[in-house]
Amino acid sequence: MATPEELVRQAFIHHLHTHYGYSLEQMAQERPMLVGRRATRADILVCRDAEALADNRDYVLVVETKAEHVPLLVDDYWQGESYARTVGCEFLVMHNQKETRCLLLKPGAPGTRTEVADLPSAADLADSRKMAAVRRATKAFTRDEFRKLLHECHSILRDNHKMDPGSAFDEISKVLFIKMGFERTGEKERFTRSYLDRYAQIRRSNPDGLLQDVYEDAKKIYEADELFGKDDRLRISLATFRRIVAKLEGFDLSATSDDVKGIAFERFLGQTFRGELGQFFTPRPVVDFMVEMLDPGEDDLVCDPASGTGGFLIKVFEYVRDKIIADVENNKKKVRAKLEAKVDAEGWTDEHLQASIEKEFAKLNRQLDESNEDSRIGRLSRARIYGSDAEQRAARTSKMNMIMHGDGHGGIYYHDGLIDVGGIFPGRFNLVITNPPFGSNVGRDQVVGATEQARVLSDAKRINEYIELYGEKWHSSHIRLHRAAKERQPILSLFDIGRDPIGSSGTSKIRANRSTETLFVERCINLLDRGGKLGIVLPEGILNNPSMQWLRDYVEGRAKLLAVVSVPHDVFASSKATVKTSLVFLQRFTEEDEEAWSAALDEGRAFAGQWAAQRRHEVEAEAAAACQALGPAAERMRLLLNELNQLTDEAVALQRSFRAAMRSLGSQDKAKVRRYQRDASGDGWAPVGTLFTDSIPAGSSVTAEDAIQVWTRIRSTEDRIATRRQEFESLSVTLNESDLEAIQEIVTNEAAAFADIEARIQEVARQRAREIFDYPVFMAEVEKAGITATGETGPDVPNELPEVLDRYREFLKKLSEPEYV
Repeated sequence: MATPEELVRQAFIHHLHTHYGYSLEQMAQERPMLVGRRATRADILVCRDAEALADNRDYVLVVETKAEHVPLLVDDYWQGESYARTVGCEFLVMHNQKETRCLLLKPGAPGTRTEVADLPSAADLADSRKMAAVRRATKAFTRDEFRKLLHECHSILRDNHKMDPGSAFDEISKVLFIKMGFERTGEKERFTRSYLDRYAQIRRSNPDGLLQDVYEDAKKIYEADELFGKDDRLRISLATFRRIVAKLEGFDLSATSDDVKGIAFERFLGQTFRGELGQFFTPRPVVDFMVEMLDPGEDDLVCDPASGTGGFLIKVFEYVRDKIIADVENNKKKVRAKLEAKVDAEGWTDEHLQASIEKEFAKLNRQLDESNEDSRIGRLSRARIYGSDAEQRAARTSKMNMIMHGDGHGGIYYHDGLIDVGGIFPGRFNLVITNPPFGSNVGRDQVVGATEQARVLSDAKRINEYIELYGEKWHSSHIRLHRAAKERQPILSLFDIGRDPIGSSGTSKIRANRSTETLFVERCINLLDRGGKLGIVLPEGILNNPSMQWLRDYVEGRAKLLAVVSVPHDVFASSKATVKTSLVFLQRFTEEDEEAWSAALDEGRAFAGQWAAQRRHEVEAEAAAACQALGPAAERMRLLLNELNQLTDEAVALQRSFRAAMRSLGSQDKAKVRRYQRDASGDGWAPVGTLFTDSIPAGSSVTAEDAIQVWTRIRSTEDRIATRRQEFESLSVTLNESDLEAIQEIVTNEAAAFADIEARIQEVARQRAREIFDYPVFMAEVEKAGITATGETGPDVPNELPEVLDRYREFLKKLSEPEYV
């Protein structure tokens, strides 16, 4: 029975014969060769012709194959490269079950290797111009070629159907999904003009109907991914579709490496998603910088609740994947060194050594097999990356973008990022990274569950699956959302900052609106597990505008500020953004941080209380001295006026409480209170009872006796006011008019000073808490961030962000040194 390796090799021989035109007579398998002192062999050897093969000369291709579904790593193919260089072969072809790569080898010590887009065909060998083109066609060339093809297809849609850029992009996305779907299922021939023409002949009465047939078949392939709506249709003509097929049918996406099609698609996005769609596209230099600042690892769960076109999530995937690959490669070096040491120690033959190395490398490579959900790469692509966006086009584009980059995309949802969906719920993530929408508001009229984007899961089977998958955190959050949807509560009711006062209970007043960027700040912090980190793009006004101090106070009690990097206006100018932004990095409090901040606040409040008492004493002493200078009667008048002001304020508060209490009573209890008011003399001082505010707490049981207690306090206070007024009138006649005016001014200034003290108590407490809970914060400002005002990026555009990243890493290194710990 054939081994998996044998099956892969034979399949590629068939491909060389049928696709590239090489005859079986000019190919050999597993031909041995002595390389230095070691014997090695080539899986497939291709010579110029059958005679050259018989004479062992004119080697055209050395092919090494592996039965692995992993990213193809050049260093794994060291045997093939050694063989090719020994026989003087120019092209090394590396092939596994995931991809094929071709290296152009140039002699030298140690020699160079350049990856080219494709290997030469048999017909190319005799044509020097074609061979020169093969040598020139690097991967960068292929990326540009694919990007240009996408742009041409986009232009066809815009020109033929007069579509706006966004609508044209929707249709080209559907076409690409059709192509990739048929490639995924082994039906590539269905995305060809010949197939369309044959099918059109069958459906002569309705040839345009075949488009919907093709599209419906593709939708079934992606049904689990929820990419398309049930009633979604392909909105182009058959003639237009045929023109696009003509452009794309020669480009095999399944055989094209992820970095080629991924980067090409992203550059195409960069051209398309400017202007009206720019809000969904974060420039790559900013994306790269923010991800590298957060430095995600393979065990991190990562979320972008406003994922747009998926730029942050794709970079996270690439960044972590490269870490995993580097770790596997490092382990291979260790394994190889360990095995090579056994050659002399245990007398291994070269063949035994090579077989052992191949066996151990294959074990390590299984960690990179994306098709295996239990591999390191499989877990990364399936269970580590999540995102959502409330704009359907953006969510679909994000999925497409991630597919192009070779990542699983099941964690991307078309949904409002402020509301839980799927695996996105509070307290789950180690890292959150996002560029939230600016400049719009969420109002009280926006209700949980009222729209498709704000939907709450109601399917009992799925709910049970999620409870089993995600546990109690998900379940408790879902119960809260389900109740909110059932009661048609505003989205704002889910947020501390959506209530007045901030952070108050669920029965408190809901604000009229809040800006999206402020809500996303709270949302992102809530999505983090304790100690998790956040990277977020924010308008600079949030950081320095006095009117936003409330938000800064809210955040500082929940997260540490790690770093702030101010970027120039050019960064988002091509997206028609009108505000200057900063890149802000936070870390949600650990339990220790929460305890330390709480203790700091307690100490701050105590300090503020002492400060306020001292300031009140100073103000009162100053006022008393000023009045005493006018005589004893003036000081008595000051004390009397202060007491009258206090009693008046108390009476107003009691009246408000009484009205609130009466509103909550039934008709019989109200009548009881009225009778008491008529009969009572009001001479005595009533005992202090329950005081009510304008809103009666839910579940409170207010009785007629409660209201009577408040009313008797009102009468008592009014009596005291009347007594003090009599004394005021008597004392006034002993003072001249100028002294009375002076006393009134002193009392007014004293009251204003006391009010200022009261207003500043919280600020003083927080400032003291900050001094106690002090920690270093990295700050930077850049003038050039790798993008121009027109949206151009690339190596020729000045970029100071990499330098800032280096400085931040030095900053972290210093913080870890003993004197900072």
